[in-house]
Amino acid sequence: MTTVLGKRTTKWSKKMGVLPGAESRSSPEMLKPDGRTDLPIFFSDILEKYNEHDPHAVVECKRVAGNRADLCREYVVEGIDRFKAGKYAGNHAVGFMVGYLLSGNAGSAAACVNAHLARKRRQSEHLGRCVVARRPWARSSRHPRPAPTDPIALHHAFFRLPPAAP
Repeated sequence: MTTVLGKRTTKWSKKMGVLPGAESRSSPEMLKPDGRTDLPIFFSDILEKYNEHDPHAVVECKRVAGNRADLCREYVVEGIDRFKAGKYAGNHAVGFMVGYLLSGNAGSAAACVNAHLARKRRQSEHLGRCVVARRPWARSSRHPRPAPTDPIALHHAFFRLPPAAP
């Protein structure tokens, strides 16, 4: 991600910064950070206009495999549920997750995550067709948050990583 941004080929990429994992506050009143996000994203326009130093977008990354219920559970509990509780992107209506595929494809990973959500009686939160990117690797979902906060929309991307070089 940082390599692509380094090329600065689009107008928005010139104003976007991606930092390594950083601690964040889920609410402005919180004095100590309560979460560590994988990829905090900042936009210089927002920083300059609103003096907002918390990440402007949050990407949480998890390993996932369609045949591994333990990883699908972790994707939900350590990823989706942190957005749902407001621990990540508490001041945002949208969040992002990346699933690194250890095996299978985006369809099998989404099916496994949805099976976990179904076991917890959370069918309304299932990962469905992405409303932003109509690609085989993309999914979207909505998750309720504690009142009076509105639900959060999550956009999911599932990618297979290339093998590590020897």
